[in-house]
Amino acid sequence: MKKFVSVSLAVILIFSVHVYAGEVIYIPWTFEVYDETDFNSRMFARLDARSVVALEQMGDWALIETAAGWGWVNMRHTPDVSRMDSFFTPLGRNISVFYMNIETGYTYIHNPDRVYFAASISKSNHALYAYMLAERGITDIHAVHTYTIDDFWGGTGRMRFDASYGDQFTTRELLGLSIRESDNAAYRMLVRLFQNNGFSYRDFVSEIGADTAMIRDVIAQNTNARDAGLFMYSIYNYIESNSRFGHYLKEDLLNTAQTSHPHFTRWEGSNGVGGEVNISMVQSDYPFARKYGWAQNAFHEAGIVYAPSPYIIVILSNMERGAHDTFEEIGWFLQDFNHRTFVSPTALNAPIQGPEPFDGQTNFSVEDGFRLTIPVDFY
Repeated sequence: MKKFVSVSLAVILIFSVHVYAGEVIYIPWTFEVYDETDFNSRMFARLDARSVVALEQMGDWALIETAAGWGWVNMRHTPDVSRMDSFFTPLGRNISVFYMNIETGYTYIHNPDRVYFAASISKSNHALYAYMLAERGITDIHAVHTYTIDDFWGGTGRMRFDASYGDQFTTRELLGLSIRESDNAAYRMLVRLFQNNGFSYRDFVSEIGADTAMIRDVIAQNTNARDAGLFMYSIYNYIESNSRFGHYLKEDLLNTAQTSHPHFTRWEGSNGVGGEVNISMVQSDYPFARKYGWAQNAFHEAGIVYAPSPYIIVILSNMERGAHDTFEEIGWFLQDFNHRTFVSPTALNAPIQGPEPFDGQTNFSVEDGFRLTIPVDFY
């Protein structure tokens, strides 16, 4: 991953001091080429993200050679923030959103500090912790563990129906159940297994830079958009590193229940009395490694969209129901924004696949607006 320097709000700077003649620089967004070092001069080319040879530097401008001739490109990049503002401001305080284009570090956060009960999105964070323990030789993902009465937990997952006390599962099997089916009993077993190992979950949270105050206990955690985005960014880095077990985590996140069935159903009820409830989450035209969370006053989605220019999306809300359509709208909007801004200049005036643009109508009240951070310092 390439690193960039934050210089001011809504700005990413490609170079910080000097570009040497003949130096190859990578411009990771759609960019325009001008006759002169002036936005009012003639713009004669709009190009996709690419590596170019910098022939000369003048302030924030670099002279490059294109198929249409030599021209100047301004290295300070400001995406169309007004689109983000007009879309997210009406969502108010009842929802928080984290978006990050991974190649550039460009990050937009709506309501970054609003605190929510994390529900099951914490299972992906804990899975990363478990795999990190395995990478460090503290645990063995193939070790066998016994299911006990203390591990029983209602809610989501098949273990409470299909497993009997005394049944055995490997760590890897428990991690798969915890992520793919959001199995509460599997998650409780994992928490029990890793609670005394010399490197606690709290140590792990501190190590990646998230707020340990959010951990009431490992089972019941709080979160906010910034921390949830940081966890998902850490998961991305782990998956894409030369790790031994990252492919397991990626495979699980790409095959969660709502990935296979975007309008999947979940059994809801107490003491076995309830019914099937539809859960419609974020959808995408690209592979989406994701984890959802659902509890009373908590409805969340966090994941990595493997688009041509990958990005992270986190949506947190205090809505147990009624957020489905809004989640879908946010997902399509951010896919469109990411594509137009970081992938293809030809998309600037043409819609991509997906529903009609968001009309601004939501079931969330307008309370206060957004906060923009570019980029979040995650390195």
